[in-house]
Amino acid sequence: MRDIARKAGVSVSAVSLALRNQPRVSEAERSRIQGIARRLGYRRDPEVARLMEHLRTARSARRTSGLAVIIPELDREGLAGYFPLTEIVKGIRAQADEAGFGTELFFLTDPGMTPARVRSILVARGIKGVIIAPYASGVGTLDMDMTGFCAATAGYSIVSPQLHRACPNYLQMMDELIDHLQRLHFHRIGFIMTYSRGGIGHKLFTSSYLYYQSLLPARERIPILPREAVNERSIAQWLKQHRPEVVIGSGRVFALLQGMGLAIPGDLFYANLDLSEPPRQAAGMDHRYQLVGSEAVNLVLTQFTLNLTGVPATPKIVLVDSHRRDGFTLPKEPLDVAPSTPPRLKRFVRAEGN
Repeated sequence: MRDIARKAGVSVSAVSLALRNQPRVSEAERSRIQGIARRLGYRRDPEVARLMEHLRTARSARRTSGLAVIIPELDREGLAGYFPLTEIVKGIRAQADEAGFGTELFFLTDPGMTPARVRSILVARGIKGVIIAPYASGVGTLDMDMTGFCAATAGYSIVSPQLHRACPNYLQMMDELIDHLQRLHFHRIGFIMTYSRGGIGHKLFTSSYLYYQSLLPARERIPILPREAVNERSIAQWLKQHRPEVVIGSGRVFALLQGMGLAIPGDLFYANLDLSEPPRQAAGMDHRYQLVGSEAVNLVLTQFTLNLTGVPATPKIVLVDSHRRDGFTLPKEPLDVAPSTPPRLKRFVRAEGN
């Protein structure tokens, strides 16, 4: 097309319009440009032409389309107080707006609102794009017919229907954090788990931590303190028995430790399992929930572009680039090691052999 445009003395876009017989170019000009194209041996590729026409149509439709965000568990007040999901929704709205979509939240906790009712509303309004938000309490299902929808979910908690999903990279975050703690010369790293059992996040965090522990001699290993034991008495016993130098835990754990009179940092160092929750200025894991929401929208947009709807035969998982982050609860530099301390083999999870 560039050769035709150069020969005709017009823009490439004008050539494209003329070759598609668009009335935005006068009939005389269309005939002239098409004649030049024939003399230069130009032939339209019908498959490319079909795809480009589809993309143009899809873009035009997106400008007036809506994107439904289904909140399966929380009401409006609950959503406002649940930081991970509010961040995901922010990411969804920003990316949807960039793509020309409006977003509307549908709360299944509203009176009379059911998955079937939501479906009927979406069909009536011509809303084709759907994102199912994760459960706050753990894993769950959504009994909704997804036929005709371009759909995705955020996080791992929606186990049915099995849709394309965008997720934080839990394994990467825990691997990075443990590696960083070792480089700060921490040798006794404890983990207090507050995630519900059965979820993928619970399993990936646990897998990374247990792999690190497996590299240590048995006498140096610190067991995970499970969710059901997260109370002041059990934490005090666990701290006394295992003497961790640093604890990985949630904001709830941080509050309990402070309530027990422990100075952080000082008596104990700490890394936050999820920095979307207070204390947000702590060291810990940045799940990048807004990016999760943004990537969930992109999964829906891809289906729009390819005209794919319904539950996919092979769902894909997009892992966002989640990382640890520095903060006031960990030292900025490696701890001083006394000269009398015997040399130890460093067992880096992400850089073994260093």
